[in-house]
Amino acid sequence: MKKIGSLILAPVIVGIIITVFSFYINNEKVDIKYSLSSPIKIPSKSNVVRQLKIQNVGNASAEEIIITLNGDIQNYDIIKYAEKDIYEEFDLPTGLGKQIYYKQLPRDGSIIITMNISGSGLLDVDIKHNKGKASEVFSSQMKIGYALLFFIFSILFYLISSAKYFTDDYWISSVLQYDKKKIFTRNKPYLLTESRWKEIKTLAIKNELAEIRNETFISVEGLKDSKATFYLTAQNLKKLELSDDEKKKMISEISEIYLKNLRIEYNRTYSENDYIRAFSILRPELVEESKWNEERERLLSNYKDYCISRCYNFYDIPNTAVYFDNVLSSIILSDIEKSKIKQDIKQWWLKNLKQWINGLSSDSDKKYIEQFFQTEKPNYFTQSEWDSIKNIANDKYLEIILYELSYSSKNDYEKILRKENQKINLLSDDCCKKIKKYAEQLYCLSIMEDSLILSHKELVDKYDFTLLESKRITAILKLIDKAQSIEKLLNSPVEGIDKLEIPESVEKSFWNSIIEYRTKNAELNDKLQEVNNEELKLKVKIEKVLSQLTFINTILDSPDEIDRIEDYEDLFSKGNYENLRKIKDLLESNNTREKE
Repeated sequence: MKKIGSLILAPVIVGIIITVFSFYINNEKVDIKYSLSSPIKIPSKSNVVRQLKIQNVGNASAEEIIITLNGDIQNYDIIKYAEKDIYEEFDLPTGLGKQIYYKQLPRDGSIIITMNISGSGLLDVDIKHNKGKASEVFSSQMKIGYALLFFIFSILFYLISSAKYFTDDYWISSVLQYDKKKIFTRNKPYLLTESRWKEIKTLAIKNELAEIRNETFISVEGLKDSKATFYLTAQNLKKLELSDDEKKKMISEISEIYLKNLRIEYNRTYSENDYIRAFSILRPELVEESKWNEERERLLSNYKDYCISRCYNFYDIPNTAVYFDNVLSSIILSDIEKSKIKQDIKQWWLKNLKQWINGLSSDSDKKYIEQFFQTEKPNYFTQSEWDSIKNIANDKYLEIILYELSYSSKNDYEKILRKENQKINLLSDDCCKKIKKYAEQLYCLSIMEDSLILSHKELVDKYDFTLLESKRITAILKLIDKAQSIEKLLNSPVEGIDKLEIPESVEKSFWNSIIEYRTKNAELNDKLQEVNNEELKLKVKIEKVLSQLTFINTILDSPDEIDRIEDYEDLFSKGNYENLRKIKDLLESNNTREKE
């Protein structure tokens, strides 16, 4: 019977409790409480410090709060509930005290006012709001009716027995789902066990990490206001009622999430403005510096590649130097980072510029080197770096000119020797000397070639010998004389060449070696002719023998073929011819017997 009664009564009591509890929960009520600290004496001063804490413990927001402070207040400091909160300050008509108008204080919101008061620190406090007056923490204005008191006692046992389950469900289904931070910022509820509270916190951490992991951002700037950034601030983390292990776990995992999101956003930087925003992101306080530096290095490398990719005409040195200086000046970097990326870009530029110069080869490419010679050293390069480029440009320009000279005419040589080619003056003195020397050699070679077909007067009319040094002219004349003498010796008949007079320009041993060569060559030609004649005779004999053998083979098959030999043919001698006739008669006789 008792069990049946309890089964019937329980739903009724539960319904009443839910109704009453829902009434108190859902009924909006503003309840402002305040507490004023005792005076605290300031050493070596006649003033005291007092602190006033005001808190909205109701379930509705308080509006138009007027705080009246009657006392000799020298100065004060107010800690607002939120940075965006608005308040106004007024002096009391008596001149002693302040009146503060606070626009709004939400539920669970609090204000702390710290005052410096002269003398003994006497202070009267009066606080009003749109729904009434505030009361001190230790005063009680709540009047409980006897009926309500009786009702409370009547259901107290049931409340205590069911409160634990209700609290558990409240924290899991309500707070855990909609306000996880509330779990992180408060101590264990009285009705929950340590193990159960730890489970709830573990689940809250897991869910919060999942939400942080699923955050998405339109740009890298979104990371500044992300949930991850909130937890990676020491001041915010200090407010959380979590164990050291729980805090370490959150810091570790949230740091990895933050760095992963950061890496994704870094990889989506495509413009100068994107990089400006990316570099403006500062390291969150609790992210390890070493890991942050790794991501920073990645971003610097990406930015270096971006700068290089924008350098389309790297051989345009003045504009390229200005471009690199400008892009680096618009980015927030430390001096060390700027120096490193500047050096990396410079090394890339130097390498590619040198490779490009080395790849030039044609006459049309000379204009690029000539432009370089007329370019002043930019501040971007050191003198030694600039000199290294100039040396390569000098060598390449010299190489192109020397190659062109090999296929040039005597007029081109004369321009260089007369110093009429202004472009060559762009080169160093050493390179100019090399070009002049090579032009002289080619000019002399041209004279030498024409000396074989032109007379002395024609050579003088065609070439300007004043462009050459006297020593070189003397050497050329000797060479011409030597060449003409050798040509005469080579074209003279073999008979009597040993009687030709040896000129002074030709060494006796060389002259004699030519004579010896021509004599032996003539002898070899004679012997070769004899061998060729003998070979021809032998060939005729061989062909005759082969013809004879072929004919003999034919006679053996057809004896009548011997009659086809004419008298004028010299295929066989007379005796051999007679023998072949006898063989024919013998073969015919044998054929007749066989037929009989």
